[in-house]
Amino acid sequence: MLDGIRVLDLTMWAFCPAAGSVLAEWGADVIHIENAKAPDPMRLFGGGSIEPGKSHWMFKHYNRGKRAIALDLASDEGREVLYDLVRNCDVFLTSFLPATRKKLGFDIEQLRVINPNLIYAKGTGAGPLGPESERGGFDGASWWARGSLAATAMEVTNTDFPPAMLGHGDGMSGLVLAGGIVAALFKRERTGEVTVVDSSLFGTAAWFNAPAIIGETVDPANNTMGKYSAREKRHWSVGDYATADGRYVHLTFLGDRQDQWLDLCNLLERDDLAQDPRFLTSVERAVNTLALMDELDAQFATKTLNDWKPILNQAKGVWAPVQTVGEMVNDPQAQANRMIRMVTDEGGTQPIVMPPVMFNEDAGPGNPAPNFAQHTDEVLAEIAGFSPERIAELHSSGAIA
Repeated sequence: MLDGIRVLDLTMWAFCPAAGSVLAEWGADVIHIENAKAPDPMRLFGGGSIEPGKSHWMFKHYNRGKRAIALDLASDEGREVLYDLVRNCDVFLTSFLPATRKKLGFDIEQLRVINPNLIYAKGTGAGPLGPESERGGFDGASWWARGSLAATAMEVTNTDFPPAMLGHGDGMSGLVLAGGIVAALFKRERTGEVTVVDSSLFGTAAWFNAPAIIGETVDPANNTMGKYSAREKRHWSVGDYATADGRYVHLTFLGDRQDQWLDLCNLLERDDLAQDPRFLTSVERAVNTLALMDELDAQFATKTLNDWKPILNQAKGVWAPVQTVGEMVNDPQAQANRMIRMVTDEGGTQPIVMPPVMFNEDAGPGNPAPNFAQHTDEVLAEIAGFSPERIAELHSSGAIA
């Protein structure tokens, strides 16, 4: 989709690198730039190293498919190398704050002088405007805590202390930022106008939790989004039922359609429920929903989750097993759609999760992440046109690694 698009990815940690990895899966040539004297800290996270294949597994997930170079942007030579690359790139992606961007010479105005057609994209904790626009952010703070998600998790689970973060705000936010970059590329293609693209962890959290935010503002007395709901207050058609092995089946039979209800009774071998006066129509089932839940609790408890899977896969209504993260890798739908790939490098094999967008039923190549400075010489020769002698001089001076 993005063949021929070149992205300079001067980012660290996970949010903005995630955006770059999505663009790489979509076909862009993404070049991850690291400090020649200090690699991306995510490489070293949790005992990772710069040895080939030894970067932390999260670095490998969020930097798959990129090329990697190392520059010393504190040096004049290193900055000049960056500018030579900027002249031949379409997008500049960064996670650095304004003070650092200006100090090291890669803020918007500084790069637009070099390449007026450059799409400049930046990810921040809380957005580019406002009193905290120049403060840093991590997803645990800007997305999970400030973005209302930790408090909402407390609310829906009826607990009194914020739980650990569910999911990863960096990955969600990076996907959103990648979409914004593609929109800016499209606008440039159609109009010739270049755009500055901004996205934030805080803003992505607001979008993610929008129904709860809106409901709490518009109708707080009746808002149910992001609220604890006791099981006895729910409708039978949307909920969870325990199986014989302590697992759970989730039903989402929205609207309680009669054909889906009769079909479920047949699959459960409980035609008596279909004839029960308490459950004849959706009206009776709503009035007697607790009694129906008791019947379904007893029925689902007669078989294991694995026993129920082939039975419920025939259902007209929507259902799902309540799965663990470990089961996701072997989920038949995940395998069929290649949502989770196994990637091998010098350090071994690990799964990576693909972006949830497919083009012609393919989510991308799923290539490995690069080693530290793996492509410095290759990129400088190919894009900047440097000779082997010039590249050797830059290595000797420490401007590149």
